[in-house]
Amino acid sequence: MLMVRIISMMNVENVSFKTGDQPCIDFGGNCQYDSNPCSGSYYSGKCSGSTNRRCCKPTTVAGDQPCIDFGGQCQHDSNPCSGSYYSGKCSGSASNRCCKPAVTGIFDVDQPCNDLGGSCQDDSNTCSGSYYSGKCTGSSTRRCCKTTAVEQDTGDCSDVKIISRDSWGARRPGSTSTIYTPVPDFFIHHTDGGYCTSFSTCILKMKGIQNYHMDSRNWADIGYSFLVGEDGKIYEGRGWDKVGAHTSGYNSRGLAASFMGNFATRAPNSAALNAVKKLIQCGISKGKVSHYYALFGHRDVTSTDCPGTALYNIIKTWPRFKAHSP
Repeated sequence: MLMVRIISMMNVENVSFKTGDQPCIDFGGNCQYDSNPCSGSYYSGKCSGSTNRRCCKPTTVAGDQPCIDFGGQCQHDSNPCSGSYYSGKCSGSASNRCCKPAVTGIFDVDQPCNDLGGSCQDDSNTCSGSYYSGKCTGSSTRRCCKTTAVEQDTGDCSDVKIISRDSWGARRPGSTSTIYTPVPDFFIHHTDGGYCTSFSTCILKMKGIQNYHMDSRNWADIGYSFLVGEDGKIYEGRGWDKVGAHTSGYNSRGLAASFMGNFATRAPNSAALNAVKKLIQCGISKGKVSHYYALFGHRDVTSTDCPGTALYNIIKTWPRFKAHSP
């Protein structure tokens, strides 16, 4: 009797291996890591890979039938999708979109990402941790999102750490334009929001700022070239080579660094201030910022309190500061 049970279990395992995620798909669900929200209910034993890859069967709404017929499930597009998102197939708000999963087969083609503890998704979505390339099948925009964020330096500068976009889980920009370098101007901003003093809190701020800029302001990406936290690290925004959306009228001729927080009445700590000084010097050495650059506060070129009076009073003492518009 025991031998029969063992053989039966082996047969079940073999069928599951051969069909990959098909039991879940046939069930009307989508295999995903159960650390992600499910719009309906989770079911075990229907997905290939590790035990925390489970079948999410969504709650069916009549208006979602086009998505279901398409082989997908409707969910809020702030959640990871194991395949690709499609619009116009779900009821409700525009952010309720159809996620059509990537089907894994005999060899579980997304296994490199699974082995990393991640989930393959389209990188137009925010990653809750860090992105990794080359670990997912399909187009280059299907990338591995590992829910645990890992600090990854761009390696651009020897004396200041620049946390890469992949590291903080950035979404793919809607579009980009190349900026001519070296730029003649460098602008200082503050985000006028919450402060951050650690990698874990700063990457949450980065995701929130990017989502606000892209979803609420309809910008192609996070607006700033770089941001800085009071952990003393620079966070890559649009970077050295892309036109930003930070200083109206000057985006095509300048880069910008924004201090995360509100610095109207208190100054950033020395770690953040020194990081931006080093960033500018690194930009000069890389040929991205002119040796003869001019430094401005955002308020120098438009009617705004940015970057906050306390911070502005400090940058006025920095080399190459100009107290008038370019």
